[in-house]
Amino acid sequence: MRLSSEREVPAAARLCGQAYTFALDPNAAQERALRSHCGAARAAYNWAVGWVIASWWQRRAEASYGIGDEELTPWRPWSLPALRKEFNRAKSIDPRFAGWWRENSKEAYNTGLANAAAAFDSYARSRQGRRKG
Repeated sequence: MRLSSEREVPAAARLCGQAYTFALDPNAAQERALRSHCGAARAAYNWAVGWVIASWWQRRAEASYGIGDEELTPWRPWSLPALRKEFNRAKSIDPRFAGWWRENSKEAYNTGLANAAAAFDSYARSRQGRRKG
């Protein structure tokens, strides 16, 4: 799309020097693949959130029974390498993934895991007062 004058460009867009917009026009097979890869990223994100938070809830339940801190279920790490390692272990045995995980690029799953790791990092920094929000 061509703009007739600079006044039609939103102020936020004028901050960058140059940008290009490309429209995708996938055929039916390409659209299915795009949707599958996006779904894979979302599924990996949801898996990572569930996997990490499960240990939080388990620790809370154990603490409510009077179990001491040293005996509580260990925290599950949420770094990208830790999530990737655990996801690679789980993907072939977890019924949510076992039948179709090979149909998508590993980078689709990695995107979801990276976003989950970033979300947990933001949460931790916020709780520590090192980030607003």
